[in-house]
Amino acid sequence: MSQAQAKKPHLHEVDLMRACIILGVICVHVLSSFNVRTPDGSWMDVSSGILMMTFHFTREAFMFITGLVLFYTYYDRPFTATSFWKKRFLLIAIPYIAWTAIYILFQGTFLKGFEWTASYLVHTFLTSLATANQYFLYFLLVSMQLYVVFPLMVRWLKRSERHHRAIVAAAFFVEIGIMIWNQASLQFVNVYQLPEWLRILVRYRDRDIFTYEFWFIAGAMFAIYYPRVKAWAMSHARTLFWTWLGMWCLLFGIYFLNRDGFHLTGGEIVDTLQPVMVPYSLAVALVLWRIGLGWQARRARGLMPRASRVIRFFGGVSFGIFLIHPIALRFVELLADQIHVSLPVQYAMLPIWIALTYVSSGIAAYLIGKIPFVGYIVGEKAGLPKSMARKTASSVAG
Repeated sequence: MSQAQAKKPHLHEVDLMRACIILGVICVHVLSSFNVRTPDGSWMDVSSGILMMTFHFTREAFMFITGLVLFYTYYDRPFTATSFWKKRFLLIAIPYIAWTAIYILFQGTFLKGFEWTASYLVHTFLTSLATANQYFLYFLLVSMQLYVVFPLMVRWLKRSERHHRAIVAAAFFVEIGIMIWNQASLQFVNVYQLPEWLRILVRYRDRDIFTYEFWFIAGAMFAIYYPRVKAWAMSHARTLFWTWLGMWCLLFGIYFLNRDGFHLTGGEIVDTLQPVMVPYSLAVALVLWRIGLGWQARRARGLMPRASRVIRFFGGVSFGIFLIHPIALRFVELLADQIHVSLPVQYAMLPIWIALTYVSSGIAAYLIGKIPFVGYIVGEKAGLPKSMARKTASSVAG
C-alpha cells in the first residue's frame, strides 16, 4: 500500500476543537434566550450581547473543521465521486431527515396553533427539508452542498497547486465582501417584494455554500499543508494568542459601533454574518487548534488522562450534541423558569444552564449512538453488535 493510500493518523486536536466549539454553540443559544429578557441598554443587555458575539465564531469554525477533515482524509488518496457521496450522504442525510421530523413533532408539544393534521405535517416536513428551517439544521444542508462539489474542489485544487496562496487570499476578500453586502444591504431587504427565486436566495442566504466559501477553502489549505502549518503554529503560540486578543478587542469595538454608530438593533448587532466575524472566527479557530495541538502532545506522553477522556468524549459526540441540544435547552429553560429570582441572579446562573445543556445533550447523544441503526441519527454507524450479527448470519446460513 502506498503512503498516500495508507490511513492517516487521527487528528486528536480536532476533537478538542469540536468539544469547545459545540460548547460555544450552547453558550450562544443560552445567552440569546436570556438576552431577550433584559432591558434594552442595561448592563446585562450589553454584556450578554458582547458575550454572544464572542461565542459567535462557532458557525464558521465548524465549517472550517468540515473542510479540514474532508481534505485531510481524501486529498492525496484516490476515490470516486460515487463512493464518496454514498458514504458521506448516508451519514448526514439520515440525521437531516430524521431530525427535521423530530423537531416538527417536538414543537407540536408546545407551540400554539400547531396543527396535527396530515396535510399540515406533510407540508411542514417537505418545506423544512427544502429550507432547513428547523432549528439549526442549516449546517447539515450546507454540508450536503459541500459534499456535492467536493470531488470537483479536489480536482481544482490539485490542478492549481501553484496558485494556492492566491486562491485562499481571494477567498478571504470575497468572504469579507459577502459579509459587507449582508450587513449593509441584504439584511434590510424586504424579501416579499422580490421575485420568488430571488426571495428564496436572499431569505435563505445563511444556508448557501457560497456564504461560507472561505471557510471550506481555508480548511482545505490547512489539510493540504498540515505538517508545515502545524510546525509554524507550534513555534508561534504567542502570536496566535495576541492576534486573537486583538481581534476580540476589535469585536468589542464593533459591537458598540453597530449599536451606537449604525443604530442596529437586536440580532442585527451580534449577527454572525458581518465582516468582523471573518478574521475573528479565524483567530479563534487557530487558537483552539493550537491548544488542541498542545493537548495532543501531552496526551501522547500519557499526561492529563482524565481531561483527555472528557475531551475525547465530548469531541466524539459533538455532532449529536448539535442535533439534540435544542430539545435539551427547551427543558432547561422550563426548569430555569421555575426558579423565581431576580434578573441579575438569573444571569449569574447561566453557566449552570449551559453546563446542564452540554452534559445532558452529550449523554443523550452517546446513548442514542449505541442503539443499533438508530445511532445513524446522531452520525454514528450503529449496526447490529458483532455478536448479534454473527448469530443472525449463522441463522440465515442455516
